[in-house]
Amino acid sequence: MLIILNIMTHEHVSNNIKELRKNSGFTQAQLAELVGVARVSIVAIENGRFLPTIETALRISKALGVSIERIFWLKDETK
Repeated sequence: MLIILNIMTHEHVSNNIKELRKNSGFTQAQLAELVGVARVSIVAIENGRFLPTIETALRISKALGVSIERIFWLKDETK
């Protein structure tokens, strides 16, 4: 059976990591350390230039203490 995946680009996903991170009192470097990535990765994710892996997204969710649905969502494609 052939399965074709619909690969979504970062243009289809939004996040509010920056707001949640600041509300939690973390710097980008502190969040990066908790998640196990480089600070530049957090910068790129916050700015929507990079879509994290599922594992990284779950680690961000855990570090910020909120559900993944509060961090990432699909943009309305009807716009």
